[in-house]
Amino acid sequence: MKKIFLTLLIFVNLVLAQSVSIYSNFGLGELNLNPTARRSGFGLGLAGADAFDINPLNPASNYQLSFVKFLGSLNYNWNSYSDNKSKNSIRTASFDYLLFAFPIQRDYGIVLSGGISPFTRVNYKVLSPQSYFDTIPYQVKYEGLGGITSYHFGLSYKIKEYGAIGVSSNFLIGTINNKLSTEFQNTSFINPVFTTETTYKGFALRFGYISENLKKYFDDLPVRELRIGVSYLTSANLNVERTDLKQGIFIDTTGEASYKTTVPAQISFGLLTKLNDRMNVYVDYLNQDWTKLNTTFQSNYTLVNQNYFSIGFEYLPIARPEKFYEAITYRMGVFYKNLGVAVNNEKINEYGLKAGVSLPIDKLNLIDLGFQYSIRGKVDSNLVKESIFNFWVGINFAELWFVRSEE
Repeated sequence: MKKIFLTLLIFVNLVLAQSVSIYSNFGLGELNLNPTARRSGFGLGLAGADAFDINPLNPASNYQLSFVKFLGSLNYNWNSYSDNKSKNSIRTASFDYLLFAFPIQRDYGIVLSGGISPFTRVNYKVLSPQSYFDTIPYQVKYEGLGGITSYHFGLSYKIKEYGAIGVSSNFLIGTINNKLSTEFQNTSFINPVFTTETTYKGFALRFGYISENLKKYFDDLPVRELRIGVSYLTSANLNVERTDLKQGIFIDTTGEASYKTTVPAQISFGLLTKLNDRMNVYVDYLNQDWTKLNTTFQSNYTLVNQNYFSIGFEYLPIARPEKFYEAITYRMGVFYKNLGVAVNNEKINEYGLKAGVSLPIDKLNLIDLGFQYSIRGKVDSNLVKESIFNFWVGINFAELWFVRSEE
C-alpha cells in the first residue's frame, strides 16, 4: 500500500496534461475528451459501469465498484503539422490524471469518487516565416501553455429497478500563458516580448444517470443488456485575472484586468449494448455550445457549437481464464468531432481511430494501454493540418478496505 501512495504523490505533483496542438490556442483551449487510459481505447463509455474503472464524465458509473480504486496515466503525444509551405513535428510526454474511488455502502452502490483531471488544455508553439525589418531578418514566435484543471468529488447511488444516479462537484482552476515574441537574427537588436498570464477559477456541478437493463422491455432484442447513460455539466461562472507584460526597446509595462466569463453547459448521451458475455458496444455523443463563452479577445477565429461522436467495442476476458491472453480486455473504436472553433470561417474537424488493451497484474490490478490516431484541420484556406498520435499507459490499482474480519 505504501508503494501506491508514493506513486499517487508523484502524480499529484506532476499532473501536466498537454494537447500539443496549434488549435489549442483558441478560446480556453482544447476540451479533454479522453477521461481515462482505459476509455481512451473506445470512447466515452457514458452508459458503462464496471468494477475496474472510474469515469469522471458520468459520476453514476461508479456504483458497481466494490474495491478502493486508484487510477493514473502517462500520456505520450506525437503531433505532425503541415501547411502549403512546410512540415514540422513535436513530441511530448506528460502525466494525465489522478482518480480515486471509495465504496461506502456496496448494497446501495454508494461510492465516493474524485480526482484531478484536465478540463481544457493549451500547448502550442508556432514560428512564422522569415520577414524583414528594413534589411534585418526576423521571425515571430507564438507560444502557449497551460489549461484548466477539474478538481472533482462525487457520489453515486443505485436505485433498485431504476438504474443509478450520481452527482459531482467540479472546481475549475487553471492558468493559461500566451507569449508573442519577435526574434531578430541580428544579435544587436533587442527582441520585444508580449506575454499574457490568465488565471481562471470557477465551479460547476455534474449530474449523471445510467439506466437499468432495458432488455426486459424488449424481449425480442438479441442482446444480453441494453443501457442508456446521460451526463450534464452545468455552466460555470469563472473569475478571471489577466496580467499583460510588454517588454521591448521602448516599453516595459504591465497591465492587469479582472472580469468574469461563463463556460457553457455540457450535455452527453451514451448507449451500451452487451451482445453476449464478452462483447460490449458503446455509442456516445457529447455537445457543448462554445458560442456562449464570453471572451475579451479580438481575433480572426469564432467559437462554434462543439459535437463529439464515437462508436466503440470492448472484448472482455473469459470468466475463469487459464492463460494470460484469455484475461486480456481488448478495445477499439472510431470517433469524429469538431473542436468548437472556426478559423478563417472554416470549422476545425477531427476524426480518428482508437484501440486499447487491459493487461492483468493480478485479480485486482491492471495496466491499461490506450492508442489514438487522428487527423484534424486541412492545408487549404490558410489552415494547418495535424496528424496526431497519442499513447496512454494507465495504472489501475485496487485495494480491499473497510471489510469486517468475519467477512
